Amino acid sequence: MLTHAVPTTSGPILGAEQGAVRAFKGVPFAIARRFAKATPPPAWAEPRQCTDYGAFAPQPGHLDHADEAACLSLNIWAPAGADRPLPVLFFIHGGAFVTGGGADYDGGFLAPHGPAVIVTINYRLGPLGFLQLHRHGLDEANNLALQDALAALDWVRANIASFGGDPDAITLSGQSAGASMVIALATLPQTRGKFIRALALSAPGRNIMSPDHADDVARRVLDELEFSRDPTAIASVSLPKLFAAVERVGRRLADEAASGTVFGPVLDGSVIPREPREVFADGSLRDIPLWLGSCRDEMAMFLKSTPPAAMIRTTERQIRAAFGDAGWGHLLSCYRATARVDEDPYEALLSDAFWHRPMADVARFHAAAGGEVWLSRFDHRPALEPFLSQGPTHGADNACLWAHLPDFIDRPILKRKGGPMTATDIDVAARFQANVLRFVTTGMPDIAEAWPSFEPGKEPLAIFGQPFHIVPLNDGARFRMWAELTVRPEAVA
Repeated sequence: MLTHAVPTTSGPILGAEQGAVRAFKGVPFAIARRFAKATPPPAWAEPRQCTDYGAFAPQPGHLDHADEAACLSLNIWAPAGADRPLPVLFFIHGGAFVTGGGADYDGGFLAPHGPAVIVTINYRLGPLGFLQLHRHGLDEANNLALQDALAALDWVRANIASFGGDPDAITLSGQSAGASMVIALATLPQTRGKFIRALALSAPGRNIMSPDHADDVARRVLDELEFSRDPTAIASVSLPKLFAAVERVGRRLADEAASGTVFGPVLDGSVIPREPREVFADGSLRDIPLWLGSCRDEMAMFLKSTPPAAMIRTTERQIRAAFGDAGWGHLLSCYRATARVDEDPYEALLSDAFWHRPMADVARFHAAAGGEVWLSRFDHRPALEPFLSQGPTHGADNACLWAHLPDFIDRPILKRKGGPMTATDIDVAARFQANVLRFVTTGMPDIAEAWPSFEPGKEPLAIFGQPFHIVPLNDGARFRMWAELTVRPEAVA
């Protein structure tokens, strides 16, 4: 059943009634030419039916029928009949900056359980969203994906009241690459006053790319395409040829460069004027409650990929560069000596180095500056692949967050099927969802009394497992080994 027409700044739209929820899918918030900044879509007068997801952003596996200009859409789930403006969860999907889309996240279960208005967005991916070409004759091509997300946020601010949402109660949220986008987005001067809290799940350790590295990636791609003498030709090359060139460059970067990262938000000095950690550290965001989460075995998925992901080699290289081969050896020996029966010490070391420790550092910066922050780790193994075979690896928490209890949902873009949940899945997922929704609606987790906020000298880490419990982060042999290496690397040389 279609909804009544809802007015937006571009024109009226129709959604679908799904029980107690109204769903609006594929709502255009902007259009964009290749390597150009997004602009508002052309206005329409007649009600536009928005009941199906919009075009995927061009990405590997979805290039033949991609619509570059029309991929910038968002999806809204709103409880029907709300008697007050509801808080808004604004979610940015992950996918290593090259895959994914809002269609993989159905907010129809979370919305009535908040109650809250749930928004998921698309943004440009891979070279179309992250290739920095503003030094090569394409003046607007810098941090385009982040600017897409900002355009979506501005659209939500301007229109969400028409869907029952409160534009002054928006929580920025994201997972993986989307979490990195959230951390960057939260620190921009352009977003000040446009959101009131932030949730980042499994943000990569290096949230921001240096401009020199981004420029090196751009030069390599242009060279690969033989466009060095005429960089603007990249604006008309076919998508398969462009993405194939990027893939070849990425393989070489993994072996040659100190950082194997190809894409991500870039400290360009204009869209992103400052390193986000500095913004958290100086107290500019002290009034923004922050929740940072990760999964216990983050790296397992990447170790078991074929070939192993580039971040495996680059993370080990970075640790060796920081502490020397002797320091690396001492760390690995420590992890082997303290490993659980079912734990891969090498994976645990890399997970701490790339995921857990950098997120804890952000928490420390925010807490030291007077901000409220909660830190969590997801230790539950969902009864769903790839987690059944790989444990609580990257994305385990995300699968539970978006589950429609008692089932995991299908992920059409990732081509992953959902399925029935076990009783333990349901228990852990329900607790995780309740905490997230409480954070979105009040600014603190649901079980705040049992889960105190992170603060200098007291660093509680919430473990979402069976049972839920709290452990001290700054304790144990592994913590002490990292601390010793960081303060006095020569002591273990």
